[in-house]
Amino acid sequence: MLNLSSNRLSGELPEEIGNLTKLQQFHNIDMYFLLDLSNNQLSSEIPASLGALKALKMLNLSFNKLFGKIPASLGDLQNVEGLDLSHNKLSGPIPIAFKKLQQLTTLDVSNNKLTGRIPIGGQMSTMADPNFYANNNGLCGFQIRVPCPGDLPPALKLQDHDNKKEPWILLEAVGIGYLVGFLLTIGIIFLAGYFNPSPPSNSRRRHRHHPHRLIRQQI
Repeated sequence: MLNLSSNRLSGELPEEIGNLTKLQQFHNIDMYFLLDLSNNQLSSEIPASLGALKALKMLNLSFNKLFGKIPASLGDLQNVEGLDLSHNKLSGPIPIAFKKLQQLTTLDVSNNKLTGRIPIGGQMSTMADPNFYANNNGLCGFQIRVPCPGDLPPALKLQDHDNKKEPWILLEAVGIGYLVGFLLTIGIIFLAGYFNPSPPSNSRRRHRHHPHRLIRQQI
């Protein structure tokens, strides 16, 4: 058991932390192995070498300033029962390798910047307390009752596709409507002019109503 919590530790977590496996080999016993570095000022990525601590039962790195992605090597902690990575600045997805953690009973990744689908399978399917994923706006999955983009039922996908097409259909309908209206207007104007010819000029009407004047002028 190594408990260094609530101290003033700062700086990086060294890759050499994976060498703690030698402690177990030295004692040659199946001991309860806990590593607690919570409530410090550690600011680095999580070393991938932590995945070498096969005997680890509890790993607590919460309340630090750790950043970067969660290393997939943590999925090799075959005996881990509790994993607390909360209250850091971790980003990216929760590794799919976490499905291999068959002894896992508690996982807390809240208050980070994690994104993507929460893995399903193994013990991860039982990690369904939304509080342990809180304040990670990019996460989705059935564990937190937030559907992922690929989880939409076929009917909703079709509806979403139709909604995207609807503006184009409306524009096409409006364009066709304007064209039909224009052609109808031209047709009405043409027909009105064909069936209502212009009236005769005034000179012709005068000649037609007073033929005797023309005769007198000729005489």
